[in-house]
Amino acid sequence: MPSSHHLPSTIAALHSDILQTHILTRLDGPALASAASASSRFRHLSAEDQLWRQICSATWPSTTHPRIQQAISVFPSEHRSFFSDVFPLLDCRSLRCDLDRSPSSELISAVDIHYKDKPLLSKVHSTETHTNWFLYSPFRVDVIDPKDSIPLPIRRREKREDWVANLEQNLTASWIVIDPIKNRAANVSSRQAVNVRRHWLSGEIQVQYTTMMGGDRRAGSRTEMVQCSVVVICGEKEEDGMEMSVREVSMQILDMEGKHLNGKESSGILGEAMESGKRIKEQKGEAKLRFGEYEELKWKRKGRKDRIENALDMLCVFTGIAIFLSFCTFFIFFFT
Repeated sequence: MPSSHHLPSTIAALHSDILQTHILTRLDGPALASAASASSRFRHLSAEDQLWRQICSATWPSTTHPRIQQAISVFPSEHRSFFSDVFPLLDCRSLRCDLDRSPSSELISAVDIHYKDKPLLSKVHSTETHTNWFLYSPFRVDVIDPKDSIPLPIRRREKREDWVANLEQNLTASWIVIDPIKNRAANVSSRQAVNVRRHWLSGEIQVQYTTMMGGDRRAGSRTEMVQCSVVVICGEKEEDGMEMSVREVSMQILDMEGKHLNGKESSGILGEAMESGKRIKEQKGEAKLRFGEYEELKWKRKGRKDRIENALDMLCVFTGIAIFLSFCTFFIFFFT
């Protein structure tokens, strides 16, 4: 048996067809990217688009849709460029966005929901962005018809109090936004849930996947920082022994006061994120930590706003009292 220090030369001696067919096809995206940096030969072999196409379709089943394939086909390196845009964690908290920039004529959403790493939902949705209705209405994209629902494999024997923990651990979401004009894409979902809560009245469970994005960056502005929120709502289903189903999957962008941005503002932020957002390696628990930091920033901002409003209220009260006393003094002086 050859020693380990002979192994690299043994692999390098293999025929290119064997490397591409039996070795490189077994790698996931990050491993294939690492292999491409090993040598010029591996870089050439790893550039084969079919390898990256298989990785993309295995990671995001929605990318097999003809409309997505058409969009990817005009990326600089096709599926390899698409993967490098979409797979890493999107970090654009430091961006300064132009909220008035002209949006592209179309945004394409490729959405995939997995439960315990098994595909549960794959949808493709196209949004026209040039209409007045889109530009000046609250931005929200839904990919499930209200009449439809997707069964979840959570059985009756499971306790209701365990549902929240079950979904937080096992339900993952990917929401890829594609600009087919500028040939850029980004995954705006945090993959792992950052917040899971059960509605006290309806019993529905809201699972939230959030990416923080920089807004116009003016200190104190409600859009100084925004959150792109992918929300999956699960509810009870009484048919076929199932108790849970996915009822809604939506994406929206909210400012620091919790208000929806309109289509024009949202498309400007998404465009900046796709073009200029950093792509970094995701660390476990990092998205949840960032969400916590954002929520803390929101509460601090709200506290400052409340203190300013309270100070203004007190100023108005004192001003009113001063005016009243002045009027009384004038009245007494004038009529005595």
